[in-house]
Amino acid sequence: MFPGGLKINKLVFGLFLLLCLSAWAQKKSRAQLEKEKRENQRRIEEANKILLETKNKKKASLGQLQALKQKIKVRNEYIQLISEEVEVLEEEISRTQSKINFQQSRIDSLKREYADMVVAANRISNGMDRLVYIFSSESIAQMTNRIKYFQHYSENRKKQLAEIEKAKLELVRQQENLQLRLKEKNDLLGVKTEETKLLDKEKEEQRKTIASLSQQEKKLRSELALRKESSKKLDKLISDLIAIEREKAIRAAKRAAERKKAAQQKSTSTPKTNKEKEPEYKLELTPEAQSLSNSFAENKGKLPWPVLKGSIVLGFGKQPHPSLKNVYIDNLGVDIQTSKNENVRAVFHGKVITVAEVPGLNKVVMIQHGEFFTVYAKLKSVSVKNGEEVTSKQTIGVLYTDSDDDTVLQFQIWKNNTKLDPEDWLYKR
Repeated sequence: MFPGGLKINKLVFGLFLLLCLSAWAQKKSRAQLEKEKRENQRRIEEANKILLETKNKKKASLGQLQALKQKIKVRNEYIQLISEEVEVLEEEISRTQSKINFQQSRIDSLKREYADMVVAANRISNGMDRLVYIFSSESIAQMTNRIKYFQHYSENRKKQLAEIEKAKLELVRQQENLQLRLKEKNDLLGVKTEETKLLDKEKEEQRKTIASLSQQEKKLRSELALRKESSKKLDKLISDLIAIEREKAIRAAKRAAERKKAAQQKSTSTPKTNKEKEPEYKLELTPEAQSLSNSFAENKGKLPWPVLKGSIVLGFGKQPHPSLKNVYIDNLGVDIQTSKNENVRAVFHGKVITVAEVPGLNKVVMIQHGEFFTVYAKLKSVSVKNGEEVTSKQTIGVLYTDSDDDTVLQFQIWKNNTKLDPEDWLYKR
């Protein structure tokens, strides 16, 4: 053994203990797990409603497949939460069993002490009746001591019996608690079994839907081509609008600089001999617009969703096609699948800078928030107009449902002319 081995062992043990404590601290409470389970059940119901809507048509659709994928994902999460709750219950059962063992041991110990007390009292009185033993005293002092002893003995006996009864009641309480926890665990395992069966059915339904979609490859590729064309048009529309807003800001900044220059020339009588360099103009925001922009940035990860219900079925950037192999979709934002006739809401206060119509994407609303822009596409109707100031969560329109009964919002966030991932900005459900 090398010198200092004991110190190293202590250090290793300390690190191990720290890791164990850290893992224990990271475990969720039952209340937290129950809350997450309720949220998952809500999301399963939501996904089920959307799935039923997409099943109205005889042929399978991408919307149906996406709804199934979402349902499977949430179901998996729900089963995982059940497993975590079972683990928490098993720990509670273990702790309760330890308490039962401790109470049983304590009762046995109290009973032994009580028996020892009785034996000691009999030994002192030599088996005589207490009154006989007291009156057989040789002196008043001895009689007084014997009376005090038996009084003290009687009090201790009562206390000991009370302690035994108290320990018995606690034992019964812990035993009832144990039975309750065991029942909860068995109930949860039963729910887990049923949820796993449902998951298997949904996976089989997903497999069949994919197989059905594979027979519609021509139609899917045509839809993908249309999506690419629509995305290009929307991308150009947004880029042009941002450029216009930038030019407006530059002209405003130029006018402000010229006014400032004229004021400076008027206030001095010294003529300028050298040709002054033309000032450089960049996108500058008014104090109000800058404050709005800063406020939007501060709410990253906390923005409300543009629809009350629904889930992201296609993420930002280059994403694999849901059913076509080795085919990718370049998504400018995120696709959020929801129910029919769902209202679309502004995610932050700002100004509507366009209400347009793009083939393949229906009506589009674009809102400016300082140097940030949010885009809402695939609306069937719009309830705002150009130049209108809107507030956070204000309804701006109603979503469109296509011929496959799919209701999907295309949602984008831009900072100047840079596309951002909306998932980073919306609050986590």
